[in-house]
Amino acid sequence: MVMFKPPHPGSLIAEYLEDNGISLRSLAKQLGVSAASLSKVANGKVSVSPEMAVRLETGLGIAARLWLSMQAAYDLHKVRETTDVSGVPLHPGIVTSLGRDGTA
Repeated sequence: MVMFKPPHPGSLIAEYLEDNGISLRSLAKQLGVSAASLSKVANGKVSVSPEMAVRLETGLGIAARLWLSMQAAYDLHKVRETTDVSGVPLHPGIVTSLGRDGTA
């Protein structure tokens, strides 16, 4: 099964800048952050912090919870791709309420 790969929320910032003809520097100034900080987020180099999410909510009108949900989905996908859980047994309570294959 092919899983959906969530985009880094910074890609939304980059798309917004391009679509609206706004410079990164201009948006950074509007948000009260350094251009370097915003660039790192927009390029997917760092996560959207709760503080940055609130600034983006105020400046762009996109809810902070959406920025943080996008970041959480991106982070979770990355961890699922790299974390080996093959040795983690299914909790016995789960096995009894579900079939042996983990389905209801």
